[in-house]
Amino acid sequence: MLPERIQHDPVLADLYRYWDSRRAGPVPPSRQDVDPLDMPRHVLPHLLLVELVGPVPRIHYRLVGTAIASRYGEDFTGRWLDELAGVNYRDLLERLYRLMRETQRPVYVESLFRLDPETTAETRRLYLPLTSDGEASLALAGQTFPTYPYDSRDFFPMIRGGPGDAGTGLVRHREWLIDPESGQMDLCTPAD
Repeated sequence: MLPERIQHDPVLADLYRYWDSRRAGPVPPSRQDVDPLDMPRHVLPHLLLVELVGPVPRIHYRLVGTAIASRYGEDFTGRWLDELAGVNYRDLLERLYRLMRETQRPVYVESLFRLDPETTAETRRLYLPLTSDGEASLALAGQTFPTYPYDSRDFFPMIRGGPGDAGTGLVRHREWLIDPESGQMDLCTPAD
């Protein structure tokens, strides 16, 4: 069953449906069960394939879709998160991937970031576990930018931070853990 909050985002809804069609009962699909070429074409620009290395985990981007690369201002395929983001944003993503890996359940996130004193941008992210040797050591992730201003501002400068600034620009953040059997979403952070 498609989780309620995802139903209105066609990219994330179709990514979730694809992932759900590849799993065997409560077990997440393996990397071998997933082929980006089999996914709906409109999903691919918003897709990340992520490797989770170690217990923290360290996050390695194996594939970055063109819409994400464009919004962030660069293609970070083959790069590590700790090379790209300030400590606060890195800690946030590591915690989300860890939650997904430990529960072997999808995680859905809505965040609002401040780009400048007058401008905010919303992002929606969906983290979907993939197994390798019985462990969730990979993830499919989708990201959309429903209220991002259509100008040349890139996302990376905001999340990198500068000297003495850990970088997030985060104004509001909510995350849900999804039960793939029922589609129920359990809020993991306090509502606004």
